[in-house]
Order: sequence, then structure tokens, then C-alpha cells
Amino acid sequence: MVVKVTEKSFQREVCGSPRPVLVEFYASWCPKCAMMQDVLAQFSETHPEIKVCQVDTGEESRLADQYGIEKVPSFIAFDNGNPIGAVTGVVHEKVLLELFSALNDRKSEN
Repeated sequence: MVVKVTEKSFQREVCGSPRPVLVEFYASWCPKCAMMQDVLAQFSETHPEIKVCQVDTGEESRLADQYGIEKVPSFIAFDNGNPIGAVTGVVHEKVLLELFSALNDRKSEN
């Protein structure tokens, strides 16, 4: 499931999440963003251990500015409320998963 996030809910849904979170910053007018809808849906089904959220940059410009979003679609991986990786553009599900590779590296060290 992909969760729509606003400035009001960002703290709770992303920063307060017990799971790692993938956030897509998108725009409703963006054809490349539309192309990523199926990829995000598939990602959320395949990787239930990662929460998937979306931020509409047209409606939530302050959040986009806060995270330095200049192009859409942009994806930021968060863990414990902290950004741990980012990528921009139309990408494969595997690339999105690789944003969380630092978490896997930390788990294998422990």
C-alpha cells in the first residue's frame, strides 16, 4: 500500500515509522511520475518491510524544498526519520531497493 503524505502527516508517517520508508516526491502533471505508479505499487507488495509513501510536490512545496527536490519523480529512503539514500527519475524496483542497502550492511555487521 502506498500512503499519501502531507506536511502535517510527514512526521508521523515517515519520521515516526518503525519501518524504513521510501518516499516518492511526485507531481500530478508529470508523465514520468505516472510511469512509476505500477513500480511503486509492486515495490510495496514485494517489500512489506519497507513503508512506501508519496508527497505531491504541487500541494506540499515546503516539504519538497526541505528535502531539496528539484526534479520529479525523486525518491528518498528514510530510516529512523533520517534520509539514507536518494535517486531521481524513472528507475527499476531494484534501484529503489538498493537505496536501503546501507541497512542490510549494518544488520550483517551486528
